[in-house]
Amino acid sequence: MNICNRNCCEYKINSSYIKWLIEVLGPVILGSKPSEILNISSKDKDKDSKLNDINSFFSNCYKLSYHIINISDGGIRIIFINRNSLSNVLDNKKCLNFLKFIGYPSDYNLDSYIELLIDKLHTKDFPHEIGIFLGYPLKDVVGFMGYGNYKFCKTRYWKVYGDESISDSVYNKFINDRSKMKKLLESNSLSQLKSVI
Repeated sequence: MNICNRNCCEYKINSSYIKWLIEVLGPVILGSKPSEILNISSKDKDKDSKLNDINSFFSNCYKLSYHIINISDGGIRIIFINRNSLSNVLDNKKCLNFLKFIGYPSDYNLDSYIELLIDKLHTKDFPHEIGIFLGYPLKDVVGFMGYGNYKFCKTRYWKVYGDESISDSVYNKFINDRSKMKKLLESNSLSQLKSVI
């Protein structure tokens, strides 16, 4: 684990929203999940304060980058990305080949792939390949998008197709990292938390 020696999050964990968000982003911060997408509704009366909290806490974070996507109904989507983890996912040739098959550039570049995904998130047609960027097994993304002959099995955070054990393993890593982050938050130790953020 890299220890953060910056003061980007010093004294900023007093917001209950940020505490909840750090727990949700635990798998992304710890690296088992390459990214997470969150929605804030246009009807959320705390939308502006949540955005301010996110900008205040994460604007200088070295572990995560984030992108705010305004959507047509006045709401927003925020995608948080662990670039190292996402790079590892996209190093998988099968994932990369599938993304190229559905229109991503043939010359792979992490930034251009993130940019294209973000461009798609601005449109009304939700890009279901986002599952790859979220760390879901390729077979589940492919099955959900109607490619291949994978049989639907069950729903976790996502719809599972084909071999359940692969998906269960990924899901358990996400849950374990979220639990680890929750325990760090409950211990109220800024130094321990900073060791992972």
